[in-house]
Amino acid sequence: MTRWYLLLGIAILFNGVANVLMKAGMQNAAPSPDAAAMIRHYLTSWPVIIGLFLFALNVVAYTQALTKLPLSVAYPIMVSMTGLIVITGSMVLFKETISWIQWTTIV
Repeated sequence: MTRWYLLLGIAILFNGVANVLMKAGMQNAAPSPDAAAMIRHYLTSWPVIIGLFLFALNVVAYTQALTKLPLSVAYPIMVSMTGLIVITGSMVLFKETISWIQWTTIV
């Protein structure tokens, strides 16, 4: 059973870090309805590329964890722990202000 929780932990870490990297990679991107410009930015921004790769690894680790863990256990853990990583990264790296409502939603 420990192996499945380890896979879940890896999925959580990869998901949280991927979200933070995606935000970092899009900091200098101008919003654009031009799909070609958007794709070009995705393919040239290292944080975005690494974030996409970590999202893919997250899916692999998470689905493997789900082969043995109940979804009703794995999903709430995944969401709350990923939320904690993302909120912490938002505060530390992007100097975002976090409200008490945001903190309570991860509990």
